[in-house]
Amino acid sequence: MREKSVAYGVSEKPRPTPIRRLPVVLTVLLTLLLTPAGVGARGGHSQAAAADAAARQTYRNPVFARDFPDPYVLKVGGIYYAYGTTTGWQALNHLFPILRSTDLVHWRYVADAFTSPPDWGFGDWWAPDLAVRAGVYYLYYVGHSVANGLHCIGVATARTPIGPFTDHGSLACADLFGQGYIDPNPFIDDNGKAYLYFSVDNPYHSISVLPLAADLLHVAGPRRQLFTLSQPWEHGPYFSTVEGPFMVKHAGTYYLFYSGNDWQHDYAMGYATATSPLGPFTKYRGNPILRGTAAVTGPGGGSFFQGPNGGWWLAYHGWTGGPGYGSGGVRNLRIDPVTWRKGVVVVRGPTTTPQPAP
Repeated sequence: MREKSVAYGVSEKPRPTPIRRLPVVLTVLLTLLLTPAGVGARGGHSQAAAADAAARQTYRNPVFARDFPDPYVLKVGGIYYAYGTTTGWQALNHLFPILRSTDLVHWRYVADAFTSPPDWGFGDWWAPDLAVRAGVYYLYYVGHSVANGLHCIGVATARTPIGPFTDHGSLACADLFGQGYIDPNPFIDDNGKAYLYFSVDNPYHSISVLPLAADLLHVAGPRRQLFTLSQPWEHGPYFSTVEGPFMVKHAGTYYLFYSGNDWQHDYAMGYATATSPLGPFTKYRGNPILRGTAAVTGPGGGSFFQGPNGGWWLAYHGWTGGPGYGSGGVRNLRIDPVTWRKGVVVVRGPTTTPQPAP
């Protein structure tokens, strides 16, 4: 908006003194300062501020651009921590990167759960999940056992969410009916009883559960198989599986989320429900609730958590590039909101455009 000109009447004296002209000079100077160029500069600052405010009110996936598969998000006070499968960008022999965020949108790498591998394993350090009890952080993870060559679930503890973690060895690897345990997810029910959900590699893929002892460091009973592959979306042309379980108790119902199909191609997520943490579980007929799009391949490996305003969110990975590491792809950290509609879980994703921030 242009400043209006100021009109002055003619003085009654034909020759005004210089002193009477000073206000005119000052007015001219003020007018020059308030020219359209000056107004435009202020307008530019206002537009930049508005754009910055809008950017702070939105997020865009991926929220962490580097490789970060199988994310687990833990809220501690007003801080969020994300734990992921070991990646190629970490320092040599460092395992399970840990990210930190205060808003779920901006994430910063802050630590590794281990700075040297546990001596019971030799690779395939995958899928960390945590439980918290009495100020102790229990980290459950996967490794390849030196003793038997199987995938086993290990457990470590720390007094802070970023460690240092003390390893307590492998927890479980096999039984008479299944072997190779991966993708652990600890769950502590309202009555204090603890359970460990996980995937079984062989002889066929399934989701199972083990009861945990009160110390959360030992198994307290036999494995119970909950379900195997039974829906078309779980099968892929190159690989088929059900894995990556994650338990949420909501409104008295137990929701067991999981991933299926081929992790390098048509990975997706679904869920099953039960009235008990031990089942029986019934798969949702509308599965999958998260699947790939033209922009995002293979979303999955997710964990559920509550955001700063109490709403539910899903942290998961999806391919950028590739898909597959051999084709130059990476699995980035992504988040999208979750709602329960009359008991049915709806995920608004995978998104790639600006979305309302948590």
